[in-house]
Amino acid sequence: MGESSSTDHVKRVERELAKEDSLLSNMIEQAPGMIGMAFMFVITIFIGIWLQPWFDAAGLQAFGESGSREVRWIALELVAIFAFTFMILWLAKNHLQHFIKYGILFVLFLALCYTTVPGAHILLVPDVETEAFVFTDSEDVEENLFAVNSDGSIITHKVIYGDNVSENSFIVSKRTANASLGWAIELDSYPGVPDQFSVIEGDYGYTVNNNAWIWTLDKDSGEILSKYACFELEEWNGTLVNATEIPEIGPCVSALEVVEDAEADTGQRKGALYILTGKNTIVRSETFANSLVDSEYVDDAGVHRNVAEWSYPQLQANGEVLLSRQYDSDSLLLATPYGAAMIELEESSSPYLEQGPKPPNWADACSLEWVYIPKSNDLISSFNVITNPWDDSLELAMAGHEGGEIDAWIIDEEIDEIFEEEERFRGGDSFAGPIAYIANFDLDDHEGDELWIADGDGIHGLFFESLTEYVTIDVALDTESIMFLDGNTIKATRSAEYQDPTNITMPMFVVDSGEFDYDTMYNIYGIQWDDTAFFVGIGLAVLLMTALMIRPEWYIVNTVGVLVGAGVIVMLGVTFVPTLIVIFMVLAAIYDAWAVYRSKHMLDLADTMIGLNLPILLVAPQESGYSMLDEKDSIRPPEAHTEAPVQINSESKPKQVVKRKKPKEAMFMGLGDVIFPGMLVISCVNYISDSGLAIGISALIGGLVGYIVLMTYVASGRPQAGLPLLNGGAILGYIIGGLIFVGSAAFSFGITL
Repeated sequence: MGESSSTDHVKRVERELAKEDSLLSNMIEQAPGMIGMAFMFVITIFIGIWLQPWFDAAGLQAFGESGSREVRWIALELVAIFAFTFMILWLAKNHLQHFIKYGILFVLFLALCYTTVPGAHILLVPDVETEAFVFTDSEDVEENLFAVNSDGSIITHKVIYGDNVSENSFIVSKRTANASLGWAIELDSYPGVPDQFSVIEGDYGYTVNNNAWIWTLDKDSGEILSKYACFELEEWNGTLVNATEIPEIGPCVSALEVVEDAEADTGQRKGALYILTGKNTIVRSETFANSLVDSEYVDDAGVHRNVAEWSYPQLQANGEVLLSRQYDSDSLLLATPYGAAMIELEESSSPYLEQGPKPPNWADACSLEWVYIPKSNDLISSFNVITNPWDDSLELAMAGHEGGEIDAWIIDEEIDEIFEEEERFRGGDSFAGPIAYIANFDLDDHEGDELWIADGDGIHGLFFESLTEYVTIDVALDTESIMFLDGNTIKATRSAEYQDPTNITMPMFVVDSGEFDYDTMYNIYGIQWDDTAFFVGIGLAVLLMTALMIRPEWYIVNTVGVLVGAGVIVMLGVTFVPTLIVIFMVLAAIYDAWAVYRSKHMLDLADTMIGLNLPILLVAPQESGYSMLDEKDSIRPPEAHTEAPVQINSESKPKQVVKRKKPKEAMFMGLGDVIFPGMLVISCVNYISDSGLAIGISALIGGLVGYIVLMTYVASGRPQAGLPLLNGGAILGYIIGGLIFVGSAAFSFGITL
């Protein structure tokens, strides 16, 4: 009993060894075809990697940038594969092979052009380098740049110290968009101080103030339109001690004068001052035309009377102000590093309407049309209202932050919520902090203004609705700087200091300027189309397709197959992000296994393609002298009869879909077995910015490992679907490479339905 068992064990071992020897000998025997097929597998993918930058620059995603993350388009691709397969089988069943052949030849020609035309451009069209823009000139302006107006002009401030405090003054200037002087006016600051200054642009004029006086200046000439005191002017005796602050106001932080034609029939002008106080309130003080304070110490100072007061959000307007402007007839837009708000300019508040004394330190809350408060660790560094790039009839409020984030809101007065987040602006986290300046100008004099953003890396000119960065200036502005255009001259300011005649250090700004060359300084994106390269690419495709139709020999089939495969994998690879490609590959592998093992219609499809000598597969000859023109055998394995078992010799073992019936002559691999792993490689290169090529090569290596495993099945004569092993190996390589080179970020792409 024991001897019998021992004998059986020995026989089993001998059979296993014989089987292993047979597998090894078959693999050695088929090595030329396996190596040739592996070479075509690799070369197809590497041609795709070579083409990828061209496709990426041309923006050739089949479903757009947003579609690259949407699962529904993968479902559409699978439906297209099913429809294609069953249409071919139906035509073959109805003996309509000519429709199959010429229809597929046309599709192959188009796919071939996706390789030959881009390849011709890459080889024949020289790279054009963008010339860097540089500032070549500078001009010192001994003034403090204070505010930018809605028309692009600027308001500046310069302190003049006299021999005593009563002789101190300051100069207010308006400079045009090219920084040249428009007008300037000198204002006496006493009993206030000359270096405390604020300005609000209103519909009526520019309202400027220090801590003692409020002036409204004509926008065009700088003429003084009105003057009011921020202290008890009627009791003033001309001294500092006697310049008593108005209790409801205190020091004037900022002010805006508005005009209301309440008595239009008499021609009398009636208006009001809206004064921002140090108590974080807004006081409305009514003004009266032709009513002047009778004082020997001041000329032409108007009368005003406080009638209402409101509190507003804690924006700390007594510090740095980024933007302060009357937005329309009844609203004030105010932005500081601590927030931004659209404040309604009301006419009355309850404390002044009620009978009896006003409670101490009490004020109504102002009516807010909009308010935005940033995070305490990421304050606003730049704020502006610009023309909406997607609808020039609307305006866009944009807030840039110290950390580089940018938020944008549509200002639409026709809807209840006039500030609506602009979802089309997707560059909120694409910039380096701090955001120094946001504006729009028209550099190219074409299709409206561009969006210009100055951040910690430089100045970025974003063009058209796509906001493509066609201009990059490698100069970082500080948060007190602005930029503007003068024809084709780009100008930017930077802060500096100078010594006045009394050796006091004073602030000033420097205007740097340089000429922009329209022909050489635009960033180059997309494809650099060239007619010669186009016709060369089309001509090569026509030549290859003609050769394929006249003499479909294996080397022509392979040449066309490799080029078609490269074009298809790069086209699909740039269309979907890697995680969607993985989903696509898993579903395709399941379908391939079902089509080979259960329905077996994939074998019928392969037979049809071999019979038509179409490059929808690759051919690896096992021996010299092989001709595909003589290929007539079916790829299906012979089926055994039920009456008696059939003896199968080594030349008639069942073969799987990637292998010809006679392994000594040629081996076949479906083009899809190369395309699916290849498009994962291209997707990694295209969508993973950090180490994308390394992760793509990892996926390629994984696919080759799957190919080696697949070849063991081929050598042993067992039918085997190709995609489960090839796709599985590529996916495993992608996962391993992603974890090694990037981490979990290699798998996070915000997939949606």
